Amino acid sequence: MMRKKHVKIFAGCIALLLAAIMLFSTLSSAFLYAGAASSVSSLKKQLSSIADQKAAVKKEIAALGDKLDAASERKAALDKQMELTQDEIDTTEALIDKLAGQIEDKEAELVVAEQDLAEKSELFATRIRVMYESGDVSYLDVLLDSGDLGDMLSRLDKVSQIMDYDKKVVADYKAAKEDIVQKKASLEQDKEDEVSYKGTLQDKYETLEDAKSEQERLMDELNANLEEKKAQEEKMQAEQESINSEIERLSRLAAEEAKRKAQQGGGSSGGGSTPVSGTFTWPLPGYGKGSVTSPYGYRIHPITGKRKLHAGTDLGAPKGTQIVAAKSGTVVKSYMSSSYGNYTVIDHGGGVMTAYAHQSKRLVSAGDHVSAGQVIGLVGSTGNSTGNHLHFEVYVNGSTVNPMQYFN
Repeated sequence: MMRKKHVKIFAGCIALLLAAIMLFSTLSSAFLYAGAASSVSSLKKQLSSIADQKAAVKKEIAALGDKLDAASERKAALDKQMELTQDEIDTTEALIDKLAGQIEDKEAELVVAEQDLAEKSELFATRIRVMYESGDVSYLDVLLDSGDLGDMLSRLDKVSQIMDYDKKVVADYKAAKEDIVQKKASLEQDKEDEVSYKGTLQDKYETLEDAKSEQERLMDELNANLEEKKAQEEKMQAEQESINSEIERLSRLAAEEAKRKAQQGGGSSGGGSTPVSGTFTWPLPGYGKGSVTSPYGYRIHPITGKRKLHAGTDLGAPKGTQIVAAKSGTVVKSYMSSSYGNYTVIDHGGGVMTAYAHQSKRLVSAGDHVSAGQVIGLVGSTGNSTGNHLHFEVYVNGSTVNPMQYFN
């Protein structure tokens, strides 16, 4: 038989190896349980993104809060805030549903895991009791009773199998305990999240209701402001029509006077006659026909919604751009009106007149004689205007005509 000293040394090595393997098994069991469901994580990220967007919109609303003219922009921002809040509510409700389902699943898993732990605990207790009662001596006795090396190796294999089984019992027991610890922690976290999101949901409902109330108030303000603007626009439109009628009257009288003098053989007073195509100087040097922003003709007014004749041609240009006389003549009107702003009218004789509206500054006065191409004013946005431009009109024999026909 083998010497007892060698057998004891060999058995001690096996015991050390078994202890190392059991330690590794305990550490690796910490990775057995996966985290929260990916759908919950995705919904949480979506909520975070919505919150960032809402914060940006809230800043935009605050910036527009004190600007009456920006009411429509504020309404658009409120619309966006309400849309994002509703998305946030929908996402939060979906997240709460997911968490509720996840909690239910985890509670069921926890019941199974606890049953499994109970079974493993019983088996673990049994093996511990057997090992305590038998001790390592029983393994050594088996080895020491070996008749030869072959017999010892055979017996060692059986001992190793028993030891592997005991190692697995211990590892399974520790893994089951760790699994339950992690499941309980995850379950408690889901329950806390559910309570938290349910708490924020009420705040989101209130935020949405506040936004709706603010939007209703703003709509009332916009409607009142729109009615006021319509009244102002109609008043200015009436003034424009009065001015146009006066210029038409002057143009008609000038045409009749020129005709009367021609019949008497005296010729026309200003050497004027109905202009022919291409006889005018472009009123905004450096800004050609591409600067036309609104042509002559009928259009739907953007504020009143009524179909009106736009009696001139609008030419866009920066504030301060020089305006020149389209033809030689005498300035008959140069004044500030609430509708046309700084307004100049030039009589070219023979019933032909040109008018220049919304100037930032007038550089000629009534009674001045001007030459074609002479600077008479600067582009602006005075009067009833939404931006820097020149409103240019041509009157012939008492009626407005399309100015564009007189330019090459």
